[in-house]
Amino acid sequence: MHDELPAQPGASATAIQHHYDVGDEFYRLWLDPSMSYSAALFAPGDSLESAQNRKLDYHIEQLRVNERSRVLDVGCGWGAMLRRLVLNAKVEAAVGLTLSEAQHRLIRAQGIPGISAHLEGWKAHQPDASYDAIVSIGAFEHFARPELSASEKVAAYREFFRFCHSALVPYGRLSLQTICFGTLRAGRIDPFISQRVFPESDLPYPWEVLEAADGYFEVRALRNDRTHYAQTCREWYRNLKANHDRAVALVGEEKVAEYERYLKISVASFATHALGLLRVSFDRLKA
Repeated sequence: MHDELPAQPGASATAIQHHYDVGDEFYRLWLDPSMSYSAALFAPGDSLESAQNRKLDYHIEQLRVNERSRVLDVGCGWGAMLRRLVLNAKVEAAVGLTLSEAQHRLIRAQGIPGISAHLEGWKAHQPDASYDAIVSIGAFEHFARPELSASEKVAAYREFFRFCHSALVPYGRLSLQTICFGTLRAGRIDPFISQRVFPESDLPYPWEVLEAADGYFEVRALRNDRTHYAQTCREWYRNLKANHDRAVALVGEEKVAEYERYLKISVASFATHALGLLRVSFDRLKA
């Protein structure tokens, strides 16, 4: 029996916008051209851009979509996956959810047929038809706050899997990517990260993800790609340093210094096993 959840167990829209609405042009300076803000999937010789496309294609492959598929992207960022789904995988419809006003505005401004974006979280989303597949990359980290008990965290995650189960067709697929705790324990995250960079957000332990999904989904594949996130953050840091003056002109010296510090901490955390990066493929259970 899980504890009763607070009304808002995850990060608020205000907390999400604190980080993701710093400015599109600022992020454009150090992310790849697709504006993918999550761990890439590197192969030897990959650039950051090719590794990010490889990551998107990996998740699309896990979903096994076709030209008739309707796909939901929970936490769609600036729309990299939505565009890849429609323009490359040729799906019929790609629907994105985001709490970031800046991300929502950019996706809508592109006006790509087959893509729609909603400024809402998954709890508020009411699909007009079932989805064939759901993908969520880098959003799960915001589904539980640090002050929740262990059982409350699992209950919050379980609500997400319950939503996905109800929104999918029978035997639909879910592909999930999330940072997780490695050797670092809950409550030991640097306050600089948990308060200034990602407020109101906490990480899952790997077993919490699996426990929360139990009964709703079967795990088909699971991998820990922490070294790929270390490399991704290293590339982001190099890009930001190379564009330091332009970044300062956009957001100020203090904000740039904050992001440089956060990216350096992230490189070390993934490289030393403190954090992990889960990519989990699920099959929906029929019941």
